[in-house]
Amino acid sequence: MPTAAKAGVIEEMTEKLQRARGAVLLQTEGITVAEISEIRRRLSNNAIELHVVKNTLLRIASERAEYKDISSILSGQTTIALSYDDEVAAAKAITDVLKQVKTVKPVTIKAGILDKGPIPASQVDALAKVPPREQLHGQIVGTLMGPLNQVYGVLTAPMRDLVNVLEARARQLGEQAA
Repeated sequence: MPTAAKAGVIEEMTEKLQRARGAVLLQTEGITVAEISEIRRRLSNNAIELHVVKNTLLRIASERAEYKDISSILSGQTTIALSYDDEVAAAKAITDVLKQVKTVKPVTIKAGILDKGPIPASQVDALAKVPPREQLHGQIVGTLMGPLNQVYGVLTAPMRDLVNVLEARARQLGEQAA
């Protein structure tokens, strides 16, 4: 039976995991408190929460939040970055921050969590390279509008050509009458 403090951490992490849309697990062993604080500060600017959590407590919280089994990715010291707004935001923010912040020991991405299930570190890197949502929406609209504009042009061409012929004939008749 967990102590009251551990039960509180489990409840808090369960609530956070239920709200989270995406997460990244980091290996932060050997870095200083100042370095982890700097990473946490930079991530909070991007609306990402960073928590250092015991593996057992995180496993229990993930089970209570009805996640798929993530125990295979819980080894060593685990730090979790949670994003509540976007599935991709945590991966993007983590990779950007890790490029900017120099630490005594390297911080590595262990894995990610997407759709309540674990994903490997390679997929986290791939997620970080996905363009922003607005850009993707623009690309989809552009992809749909191109063919639609062509179809519109093809369908309206006969009517436009008829109008042009009638206008030319009306001008011709107007010139003959004068």
